[in-house]
Amino acid sequence: MQQNLKRIAGGNWGISQIHRWTLYKKVIERMLAHGSSAWCLNPTIKMKNKLSSIQRPFLLHISGAYRTNPTAALQTILGIPPTHAITVRSQAYYNLSPKNPSTPFHYRYSTA
Repeated sequence: MQQNLKRIAGGNWGISQIHRWTLYKKVIERMLAHGSSAWCLNPTIKMKNKLSSIQRPFLLHISGAYRTNPTAALQTILGIPPTHAITVRSQAYYNLSPKNPSTPFHYRYSTA
């Protein structure tokens, strides 16, 4: 997926940095957070590192920074939280959703 983003935007041609950021936020982040209520109940250090390694190439491409920049610095500069924080937040939204059958709100507001 990151290679496809590289194809449509080079260093000095193609889509701008704000459009790359928007694509990341709207597409890639949601792909990574999809199903997080099932697989990210309690993220381990290994899982956090794997998610960070998936996120890193996108951050480098969006910012145009060199590979030697730390991931945490790129996240701060771009205003993008760590991926494991996004998945935990997504899981929390799902768990509090009225459409979730396991939440107490489902029984209170169901029409059946």
